[in-house]
Amino acid sequence: MIGFVIVSVSGGYALYQLLKRLIERPRPDIADQFSTFSFPSGHAVHGLLYIFTIAYVLNRLYTLNKASLIVWIAAIILALLIGISRITEARHFASDVIAGWSLGYSWFILCVWFYIKSNKIGRSEDNHSDS
Repeated sequence: MIGFVIVSVSGGYALYQLLKRLIERPRPDIADQFSTFSFPSGHAVHGLLYIFTIAYVLNRLYTLNKASLIVWIAAIILALLIGISRITEARHFASDVIAGWSLGYSWFILCVWFYIKSNKIGRSEDNHSDS
């Protein structure tokens, strides 16, 4: 599970940095604007990745049943609010935030898929060695 968290968060950060450096889109024009590039929104990427990773880990470690839905709804709302705050503060264009959410969500789903697949492979190898 620790490996999943490390790959999810650090891999997402690496992808974000790669895209930021490849695209180099300037930020919206406002006073006291940040000097880094705008696309994709790092807050949207990292906010979604951190929050969804925490929600996933909580759901894997504990049997939450009905609380599981509440955890995921809260995670989605928080990720949305983080992205919307970047637009309302004029720190990013809406397309930067949408790209950040898309990158974060895609990377998260890919990490979950690999995590589940690696656990199934590990279990099937354990079962074969018991025979």
